[in-house]
Amino acid sequence: MANESPISISFDIPSPKAKACTNCRRRKIKCSAERPKCAQCARSMGFQDCEYADDGPTRTEILEEQISLLEARIEELEKPTELRSMLVLQNPYVGERRAASLPALSRGGSAVHLPLAHAELSSRPGSPFVAPTPVFEGIPLVELEPLIQTFLHHSSQFGFFLNVHNFQEAVMGRTGLRPTAVLLDVVNLWAIHLSEYTVYEASYLSKALRTSVDALAGTPNSNTILHSIQAEVLFSLYFFRNTRFLEGKYHLSAAVSLVLSTGLHRIRSADSYAAGGPLGPAFHRLPAPRDAMEEYERINAFWTVLTINNCWTTADGSPSNISYTVPDARIDTPWPSDIDDPSLVDHELPDSSIGTVTTFLANLPDSCVSVAALHAKAAILFEQASRLAAQFRPNLPTEQSNGFFVSFNAIDSLIERFKIFLSTVHSQEREQEMFVIHSLVHVATIQLHNPFVVDNEASRLRVLDAARAIVDNITQMPLNEFVFIDPIMGTLLMATCQVFIAEFGRSRCHRPLDSPMPPEERSLTNAIETVLATMSIFAPTCRLMESQLITMQQLYHGL
Repeated sequence: MANESPISISFDIPSPKAKACTNCRRRKIKCSAERPKCAQCARSMGFQDCEYADDGPTRTEILEEQISLLEARIEELEKPTELRSMLVLQNPYVGERRAASLPALSRGGSAVHLPLAHAELSSRPGSPFVAPTPVFEGIPLVELEPLIQTFLHHSSQFGFFLNVHNFQEAVMGRTGLRPTAVLLDVVNLWAIHLSEYTVYEASYLSKALRTSVDALAGTPNSNTILHSIQAEVLFSLYFFRNTRFLEGKYHLSAAVSLVLSTGLHRIRSADSYAAGGPLGPAFHRLPAPRDAMEEYERINAFWTVLTINNCWTTADGSPSNISYTVPDARIDTPWPSDIDDPSLVDHELPDSSIGTVTTFLANLPDSCVSVAALHAKAAILFEQASRLAAQFRPNLPTEQSNGFFVSFNAIDSLIERFKIFLSTVHSQEREQEMFVIHSLVHVATIQLHNPFVVDNEASRLRVLDAARAIVDNITQMPLNEFVFIDPIMGTLLMATCQVFIAEFGRSRCHRPLDSPMPPEERSLTNAIETVLATMSIFAPTCRLMESQLITMQQLYHGL
């Protein structure tokens, strides 16, 4: 079976005049130009929004124009008051209507009202830019409060790193500083998104985006910055969950920028000479935390952003926003704790550390076993394995090939040792997160060995074993009780399903068409259907999972 050909999927050949979609053009790869989705986008785990420029302005182009408008507005606000009062934006398109009516950015026809396009500005010379404030349509607070509680109950699945109890107390004005406006608005958005009141979702999204523009205006304090990071994390996962990938990556990049520029990657660094990062003296160091919980929240803020960055940049194959190898970007922050653990207040703060990630990748021991730390480590392994596998080429020069397989064996061994350690960890309170962690690590194995499954029997078996381990976990989890789950699970389940589909195709092409299905193939189809059934549990409430489920169903039924 080592010389078997991989499953082949044929597509209609486009006409010579067909044009590539925007995704293929940006990635500089050949596009089949099929409508509504080309072959490359259909197979991709990350590129599900297949668009063509000749269909009119794409969502990407619309968003880019909106970003340019927001950047111009930010630049205006940053200028001194005496100069700002003299600055006006004039209509560069007098006599024509350019992009006068922007299509809705959200799918399903829900309009999202963003700042007006250039052509909507007053055409009178010298008239100032004044964007009208849309009428906000919300639901009564008495109905919103229980929805917020529902979101907070599931918030660990969506990157909420603040202590939930303290956040609730602050919202009520009982302790500490009140949460910032942008954080409150994006929490309200999530509360609506996870409820049956989705008719209001566009209004809450519009309000949260408007608030985010001024979130760091003036002189931000540590509370403002920490809450802005939390808001950017929630924005990014909201957009990823709704298949709006460019917007998700935009807010993820903003979160990464904030944690690095404020030195959250150097909390409790053992390097007394650490300048903080490549910005050197310009680095904005936060003041000392008010208490131990705030320091824990800062630590968890950094690792939450790193975990999300590793998962989503790996999923779509884009460059990571965080480097572990550049000296100025070295991560010294100690591993995170489980922020809502009631016993956390009795724990001592972690010791100083240096090179936290590089130490882990070198397989040196550490004492942190929190679920949050396991999640971060699993995301690191998922990213490292995927990016290393992407570097492999069959005809690498001998020196490069030797170096590749040294790294391959090292990360492979680290993944296997981490799996053994995970088998000793049991947390009924965090079952959902542990399910994600196990899946990340097993998909790391799948990604690492995928380039070799056709020609190497050992790699083929390793990939199959990893996929079966995920199915075994599925059968042991009370998935119907989870309600919501980290949206990266759709990508991980896709990777798992593709293993079984490819193996089923390889097996079937070597037996007569009229022969009965052997037990091995029946086992594969059962595994496929188990994964698809799992995706179908979460698809009704998650647009991304729904899109990925449809893709896998089409691939499976097309065999």
